[in-house]
Amino acid sequence: MERENILKTLSLIEDFEQKNVEIDEILSNLPIFSRIELLQEITRDIIEQNSIIKEHGFPKENICDPESSNQEVSSINLLIDNLVSTIQKNPSKKVLYLRLFLDKFKDISDQDKNVVIQSIKDEDSKGLKEKILSILKVFKLEG
Repeated sequence: MERENILKTLSLIEDFEQKNVEIDEILSNLPIFSRIELLQEITRDIIEQNSIIKEHGFPKENICDPESSNQEVSSINLLIDNLVSTIQKNPSKKVLYLRLFLDKFKDISDQDKNVVIQSIKDEDSKGLKEKILSILKVFKLEG
């Protein structure tokens, strides 16, 4: 009797593992959008379904182009502006904020992040934005 229960349990575990593999395959095939892609889709829908825009015949390109390449540059600039503002509010945590900012970029290695932090940590907050922008250009992270 005990052997039957063990075999039954092992069979259930095998079934679970098989179902997990199937679920993993299904999930990997689903289109999962990034936050920016979702915002672009929402913006497009709002513009295309807005009755005022339709009534007055405004070309949607003049109102907002969520697919423009400037959006990536704009979002990086916004990130940098937020970083500089946060650092200005609490300069004692500058290295922590720089680390959190750089961690958003997966293309930069940890060693490079350490070098960047060392080169920026003593920078005055007035020149910080330009310094960060130049570093991002080196890593080709800006449009």
